[in-house]
Amino acid sequence: MWRALLIVVFAVTLAQSAHAQEDPRDVERQFRFLLARADELREEKDRLEEQSSPAPAAMARWNAHLKHLERDYQHFLHDHPTHARAMVAYGGLLYDEVDEQQGERWWEKAIAVDPREPYAYNDIANIYGHEGQAAKALRYYQTAIDLEPHEPVFRFNWATTCQLFRNESKAVYGWSVDEIFQHCLEQFRAARDLDPTNYDYASNYAETFYQMPKPDWAAAYEAWQFCLRQPLDDGQRAFVSGHLARVCIRLGRIDEARQWLSKLSGADQQSVRRAIERRIAEASPTPAASTATNPPPASATNPSEKR
Repeated sequence: MWRALLIVVFAVTLAQSAHAQEDPRDVERQFRFLLARADELREEKDRLEEQSSPAPAAMARWNAHLKHLERDYQHFLHDHPTHARAMVAYGGLLYDEVDEQQGERWWEKAIAVDPREPYAYNDIANIYGHEGQAAKALRYYQTAIDLEPHEPVFRFNWATTCQLFRNESKAVYGWSVDEIFQHCLEQFRAARDLDPTNYDYASNYAETFYQMPKPDWAAAYEAWQFCLRQPLDDGQRAFVSGHLARVCIRLGRIDEARQWLSKLSGADQQSVRRAIERRIAEASPTPAASTATNPPPASATNPSEKR
């Protein structure tokens, strides 16, 4: 009996020693492989959901692959119980596909293992935001930003929450509404500059100018031009062109506003087009107004000429 026990203890010690000596690069490769498989699963699910009625066999295969990936994550975390990033990734998989509470618990475990794991704070902040606990969400997003200032999504999430929940933002930071929008503008700009090909970041930055107390319309124009330089679909291009027309009106560049307006030719853009046309008409000088103060011609004031 003692001999058998010694063999078990030796085997466990040997396994622990093997994991301790494992090349960190191999660990990273294993983790990246799990991430890639999770991405493939999500893409496959998106394709299935695009179908009106996906085949039961296809859904069964997808669920089997999900279960397999869950088991692989569990094995990986058993072998590497302090791998906080894997905990965050596994929590995300569970939150999206299996059980939200399980996902949240793994994010909390990640913070317990490594209090400097920024993505765990971001993901928990997302939950707080969805539950209406904006003050907590802002603090967790802020922690994520402080830990990883070069991750654009943290800044974007913070600015979006700060903008939507202004009362909570004021309570957390003591800012006025104008100051809140100024800080949101700065964070949207930072997110855009960190990921300059992300249309959502760029367009949210550009739209925030409309909420500023004294908008810098020249900067807003450049922000929309930045959006225009990205690869856009037809709907996005029309959206940006419409905003460039609006900003040009505010800058007094009416002829250029008309040029941007001419790009809104789709049937689904007619209501937007009419609204911008009204704004252009209101901003354009009226010929009648310029001649209203001129004296009437002499023939209109000389009765003898009428006869």
